[in-house]
Amino acid sequence: MSAEAEESVRRGLRALAAADGPAPRPAGGTIRGRIRRPAFGRFTPWVLSTGAILAASAVAGVVILHDSDGPPRPTHASTALPTPDVKPFPDVRLASAVELGSRAAHAAERQPYRKPGPKQWVYTRAVSAGGFDMSTWWKGVDVNSRITFEDWHRVDGGGRAHYFGGKLRVFPAAPYDLKNHTNGPLFNLGNYDTLPTAPGALLHRLSTARYPTQVGETSAEDVFETMDDILRDPSPPKLRAAVYRALPKVEGVTLRKNVRDAAGRPGVAFARTNDVGEQTSIILDPTTYAYLGSREDVVYPHTYKGDDGKPYTTKPGTVLSWYAEVTQKIVDRPGTRT
Repeated sequence: MSAEAEESVRRGLRALAAADGPAPRPAGGTIRGRIRRPAFGRFTPWVLSTGAILAASAVAGVVILHDSDGPPRPTHASTALPTPDVKPFPDVRLASAVELGSRAAHAAERQPYRKPGPKQWVYTRAVSAGGFDMSTWWKGVDVNSRITFEDWHRVDGGGRAHYFGGKLRVFPAAPYDLKNHTNGPLFNLGNYDTLPTAPGALLHRLSTARYPTQVGETSAEDVFETMDDILRDPSPPKLRAAVYRALPKVEGVTLRKNVRDAAGRPGVAFARTNDVGEQTSIILDPTTYAYLGSREDVVYPHTYKGDDGKPYTTKPGTVLSWYAEVTQKIVDRPGTRT
């Protein structure tokens, strides 16, 4: 690999690890060797050629997120899934995604909230299915293994932190440019309060939002993913309620019952299948309606063509990603959990 190609891969991996910058939108609606949102959670998807994907996967082998519950300790990229104490699915009496949205919105509106300061940090402890490989993402994850990891990101986008080799590593970044949107997501904890909290107005705002360099229109899939991101964040209750009420209005969204998150918790979900047969589920607790996580499954096959001309096809039943948000808190500095 040339020095130029290697540096391109490294820039991409840094963006992946920092969730920094919008996902590039390929011209003409063609998906070129894309790298999916990794199975381990809140990272921005980005696009590379097939050759760069193979190189990136080799480099990425050194980037391992560490499990922690108290003092940091070594972890493996994939560990055997212990026999879980799996609760049975409750008898959820919901008629539609609209009813789920209404119930979840009422629950969200009752939650206390204190807006975090721009230099505070969001601490998240999460679980995902292991076995994700960027170079063969269409083969899915290993549903019989788990990665437990923790992550800190600063509210204003000014940094991320993870444990590497038992040591906390902090990666500074430029704060989100909320005026020009030259880095970071369009909507985040720094500007959530600018979004409307009427469901119809929120849906219109997200549907018409555009990056300065965006190619093509903002799709229903983009809107659905943005709503998932808002729910993953410790966002304001009124905004969360608006998201819940607006989700059933997004094209293609339906109710899905009896789905578990990666931690084994039973849930109910807003589900949407995109135009290449991949169904994403936003999973909620069936009793409290708290956000639990997400899951992406292949519903019907789709054949992609790599840059080398070789086809690769997704298979129905494949789990492409599986994520559970276990703990989330606002803290004053990275490395702290309370």
